[in-house]
Amino acid sequence: MLWAWAVGLVLTGGYAGGCSLLAEDIPASVPAVSAVPVSRPASYAWTTDHMQVGVRWQPFVGRPKNNAYDATRPVFTQDSSYVHFWVSWPGIEPTPAHRDYTKRPSPLLQTIEAAVDACVAARLKVEFVLLHCPGWASVSGQSGGWKPKPDHFGEFVTRIARHFKGRVHSYQLYHEANLKSLMQDGDIDYLMSEIFMKGAQAVRRVYDADPAEPVVISTSGCSPCHMCPTLTGLDGVGGLGINDFYDQLIGNRTLMNRVDALNINVSDHLDGYGGIDDRYVTSTWGSYDLVRRKLDARGYRGKKILAAESWISWDDGRYGIDVNGDGVGNEQDAYRRTLTILGQCFQRGLNTMNLPWSDNSSEWAMGLTKRRDYNGRVKALQPEMVIPASDGGPDVVTQKIRVHGGDDNFTIHDPPGNVFTIEDYIDPSDPNHLHYYVWRWYAQIAGGPDEVIRHAMADQLGNDIAVWGPGYRGKEKYRISSYNRTRDRFLVLVYASGANGRCPATVSIPATIQRGFYYNNEFSRLDFRGEGFAKCEPYYARVVTKDISMQNGADVDVVRTQTGKLRPRCRKLTVTVPRMNKFTTIEFIRAASGAGGG
Repeated sequence: MLWAWAVGLVLTGGYAGGCSLLAEDIPASVPAVSAVPVSRPASYAWTTDHMQVGVRWQPFVGRPKNNAYDATRPVFTQDSSYVHFWVSWPGIEPTPAHRDYTKRPSPLLQTIEAAVDACVAARLKVEFVLLHCPGWASVSGQSGGWKPKPDHFGEFVTRIARHFKGRVHSYQLYHEANLKSLMQDGDIDYLMSEIFMKGAQAVRRVYDADPAEPVVISTSGCSPCHMCPTLTGLDGVGGLGINDFYDQLIGNRTLMNRVDALNINVSDHLDGYGGIDDRYVTSTWGSYDLVRRKLDARGYRGKKILAAESWISWDDGRYGIDVNGDGVGNEQDAYRRTLTILGQCFQRGLNTMNLPWSDNSSEWAMGLTKRRDYNGRVKALQPEMVIPASDGGPDVVTQKIRVHGGDDNFTIHDPPGNVFTIEDYIDPSDPNHLHYYVWRWYAQIAGGPDEVIRHAMADQLGNDIAVWGPGYRGKEKYRISSYNRTRDRFLVLVYASGANGRCPATVSIPATIQRGFYYNNEFSRLDFRGEGFAKCEPYYARVVTKDISMQNGADVDVVRTQTGKLRPRCRKLTVTVPRMNKFTTIEFIRAASGAGGG
């Protein structure tokens, strides 16, 4: 992303007088610094040390123009680093004949394949989540949430992995596997043996075969439904069942040796923050803490936790929780929930996050963006249902709808559940929902298609993101850092709820990738330790500090500054933000020889 940067001096020492530093206090004579050109590799090996922020995309079968348009939206092309797909086995192989992906590809396979190819062309990583079982492969003879016949799932995974090898980079082997509805006649032992162990083995064999390709393999998230019946063999429902689910997985040494990570759902379910109870799953980040403690206790510090299904509901339906206390669940509540859930999870160490790309006919209203009249047909059928978009692109559809048919002949129908309308949009002509802008700010940490790894972590001794000063204030504060290997620069995100754009704060991180407790250590598949800036190598810092409007998502009170040439002190990259606001982005960039100011 190119910025028209205002060049000014960012303080690196003490604070000047009080907490207000006016624009005229910042010298304008510091020369600009040219970035060193860095070549971008076509691809890289995704490991659990890498950071990925993206979207869950459910492309529409039978509407290729719709899918092609969606693939061009900024939420994909500018903001995401990966795309997360649900891959239904009954949809991919509705009959045994559809196991031949060359001669008899199913409509869903063709749809998913086109979407995957669009992602690969955009240099985005791809993750598959596998779920359900076709009737011909199930023990019961029924299609959906039923257990497969022995070895059938592993054979399906082998076919999928062979077909998408090199294009799909991560596999989650099942979806919300704690629920009985996902495998009604199965139990936890069958899930672990037939789905997780044989599935992981199948993926690994395919990707290890010559020519070998890197792959990340994980298990399944858990539904936060606190009263739903759980899979046979789990001890109780809700948080108690989830606690037992992870105990049994982590207690299975064979399973743990075959996977790279476990998964958690990331959601605002039930209380607005994913909490189920006061003991086991107190929040989404409480779920992360629960699994992390269990892994550590069993000696699995090298195993990571990845996001499974993730969502934030934005409307006034029963899933849109009022967290700001104004009596209404709306887009401002979604803004607040997104800010907290993503901040808590990323700061703790969750390295992946995906939110639904757009509104659809789901009972949940949780799209980052609004449905758009991509070909004008909604307007032709029901002109009162669309309004012009503020970006000049296709019209915004003003309510939840269900669409049946192809691109050129679809019909519009009433959807299930709460039907949101234009009255629920805080900014109707904006093609994005309000919480998109918070998600987009966090998404910077993963660098889009660039290769980005986790760097320092808050409060980690010897590998900390240190922030201090009167500008860093408030009850809610987050700090996250990464290293962009493609562009050879560090990025730090700092959120401070009490910051007001008047007071300074100083931010400091290690100048090189350190041995971390969970990341970049002896358990890492690739060793990135030592990468970064040498002891006395000059650098400069670019800073953007701002607020994000809770009315329309616009950047507010933006201040952009850039330092002259600096040098690491005590092997630290340090910069002072003269007037820290709530959302601060800092890039530490290697200085070109002879460039920049002293």
